Amino acid sequence: MLPENVDTRISLLESDNTQLNLVRWMHQCELMKRYYEADVVFIIQETGANFEVIVSSICQSREFTTGTAFPRDHKIFQRLVRSLPDGLNIDLTNHDHIDLHEEFDQAQNLLTRPILWPDGTHFGCICVLNAKTSPTASNSFMLEPFQVLLQQELTLYCQTQRIESLSMRDRETGMLNQYGFIMMAPRQLSLGRRFGAHAGIIFFELYSDYGAEHIEEKHHRLLGTIIQDTIRTADIAAHYDDNQFVVLVFVDSERDLLHICKRVDKLVFQQNEQLKVDSSCNYFTPDSTVKLAPMLNESKKGLKSEQVKREEETELLEART
Repeated sequence: MLPENVDTRISLLESDNTQLNLVRWMHQCELMKRYYEADVVFIIQETGANFEVIVSSICQSREFTTGTAFPRDHKIFQRLVRSLPDGLNIDLTNHDHIDLHEEFDQAQNLLTRPILWPDGTHFGCICVLNAKTSPTASNSFMLEPFQVLLQQELTLYCQTQRIESLSMRDRETGMLNQYGFIMMAPRQLSLGRRFGAHAGIIFFELYSDYGAEHIEEKHHRLLGTIIQDTIRTADIAAHYDDNQFVVLVFVDSERDLLHICKRVDKLVFQQNEQLKVDSSCNYFTPDSTVKLAPMLNESKKGLKSEQVKREEETELLEART
């Protein structure tokens, strides 16, 4: 399976994929163009909306330049993307069985090999348009190294995305961890402020009257599930530290923050009467310029455990002096 943060429906040109070297892909297109003495070589990706040219060799015609999109019902690309691994060599001058589109009106032949994602789903294909018909160049055999290179790079890209996803996720709950929250929340906060949304930071902390040793991993998962079921899609939640969870929420008023705190506390108590949830929140208007870190520190101060820590530190300092 592909990592959750890899969406095959999104074009590589739109996604944040610094791991993929598209310049190298373009150089490979140029190399294949010279080998086949073709008009143009390009790579097509099948996205959720269309077929899109990701990279291409230099060509006077602008029909297959990077970013050019073709409709989903494009019969030739549908056939090419789903061809066998050995690819196809199509004679476009004899196209009784093919519904040619206008960009192929003057074309004579088309060499192609499909490209797959690591899980075997269709990524797209390599296309060589108007290759010279000689015994060594009339088939797609020499496209195989290029095909393998692209699929290896897609595999490496997915592995990198999986590692990044795991490094930002908490293994116990599947939620973002502290690092993931710090990475994701500022961008979401900035976006919310741009649209005039009111924001709030809520800290939740699990505790038990029987002591911290009675809080287990399953209790973390319980609170994590309740929090994620309570907040909306645009909100961001994370397992912040030990028994602490944090949420960046977008609300209409400060009163909504208190409603969320009470609802989470009530649902946890309904599931396990031995568990209790302490919470602390702060409300911020869209015109606020406060950064995320001060917001987190201010909200965290309201937790009872944090107050106890500060009191103990104060007493220890006074004892030393």
